[in-house]
Amino acid sequence: MSGLDIPGLGSFDPRQLQELLRVSSAPPNVAQGPERAAPVAPLRDERPLDRGPGFASFLTDSLDSVKQLQDDARAKVRGLALGEDVELHDVMIAANKSEVAFNLVLEVRNKLVDAWEKLSRSVM
Repeated sequence: MSGLDIPGLGSFDPRQLQELLRVSSAPPNVAQGPERAAPVAPLRDERPLDRGPGFASFLTDSLDSVKQLQDDARAKVRGLALGEDVELHDVMIAANKSEVAFNLVLEVRNKLVDAWEKLSRSVM
């Protein structure tokens, strides 16, 4: 053989795995004797995970933010063109913020499209 003797799976007992997981997850200063053993927890937790807001809501919020920045820049450019009380530096800052946010969203879209193409190639 190769020097690595792996026991067969016929003698595998799931309770042993649960016991190993329970013992290894306990703090080091807690006694691990049978008199102190806590009940063995099941391997699988049946409670639903609270994952919070998902990626779709994050993406939607980001797109709304970019739209607000674009609308703000558009309003300031319009105000400057109509002679309203708008400072030129405010117009330039708003336009640059809008441009940076749009470029970021564009790069995220490009990465998502690239990932989708790689995934679709790997499935086929």
